Amino acid sequence: MKPLSAEKPQENSKSPQIRPARRSDLPGLMEIERNSFSYAHWPPEGFLHYDCIVAEIEQKIVGFLVSRQTFPGNAQAPPEREILNLAVAPDFRRMGIATRLLRHELARGGVHFLEVRESNRPAQALYRKIGFVPVGRRPGYYQNPPETAIVMRMK
Repeated sequence: MKPLSAEKPQENSKSPQIRPARRSDLPGLMEIERNSFSYAHWPPEGFLHYDCIVAEIEQKIVGFLVSRQTFPGNAQAPPEREILNLAVAPDFRRMGIATRLLRHELARGGVHFLEVRESNRPAQALYRKIGFVPVGRRPGYYQNPPETAIVMRMK
């Protein structure tokens, strides 16, 4: 990771605002997606097909989280949600933005699940820090490149 330079904008020290994504955010979401993942990217409309929240600092999208409800809940079981995609712009990483997005999502209540690439140790460490625990593996779940997914559940 490159060190912070004196030329970095002062906005990095500000706390992000979390809000629902809008159609006008799609270019910013796609830029973060391209800069965060070397493998297959989501199509722009995919972000708005699900529940998508963004972290914004001074009108700049610096991160996003995409989730969906997988079970509405009933008298015997709480609702369930799946976190589908989470990324923070490279210049804004290690500032607590992903944690803020995750906590905002978890405040919805219910049981939360996610899958993470087996090789993505930094993401697994973040999820563990928040309270997720591994509950399973899905060999061959990811493509481009093929990889096992670690299934995690909020404890």
